Amino acid sequence: MGISKADRTAEEFKQAARRVFAAQGYAATKITDITAEAGRATGGIYRYFPSKAAVLKALADDFLAARHTRVAHASGDGHRMTTEQDVRDHVQAYWRSYREHLAEMVAISDAAASDPEFAEVHRQIRAADVAIWRRHIKELRAELGLSVTESAALAQMVVSLLESYCHATFHPSTGTSRGSVGTLAGFVYGGITN
Repeated sequence: MGISKADRTAEEFKQAARRVFAAQGYAATKITDITAEAGRATGGIYRYFPSKAAVLKALADDFLAARHTRVAHASGDGHRMTTEQDVRDHVQAYWRSYREHLAEMVAISDAAASDPEFAEVHRQIRAADVAIWRRHIKELRAELGLSVTESAALAQMVVSLLESYCHATFHPSTGTSRGSVGTLAGFVYGGITN
């Protein structure tokens, strides 16, 4: 079954928004910039997205789904984190997904700084990440015979590190990185297991 015309049009608007966010940043982007990039009439976007923030929220949802799919593909759906390789797979999945969705990740961060509604969206995304990492850190530490009482704090640290490191090392216009995912994964594993 193919994609519907409405879904295809919504996807065109999202991809146009990604390009515009990457080129000029979220704050400077107007709905008219997105529609012009998509080659569509300005009013047409409102059938799919009530605001620029709604477009970005849809892109954020795509990012989370892509990252989940990447981890599930690497580790299996319903997977557990019980080895160093499992940690590396999760860090690499975050890294690759962040790189592939760099425009929206930078836009999410920018929007959260000035838009209370989007600050809440950003908080929810981070909370979902923290919950996943907390569960996995508990699994790994239990497997290694370590205390699990600090799993929540460790999860906050891991998510903050991943987000900040990716944001700081990826070049916004090219998506290339000055960092090393291998070093990052080793650092995360060491932090979780010490």
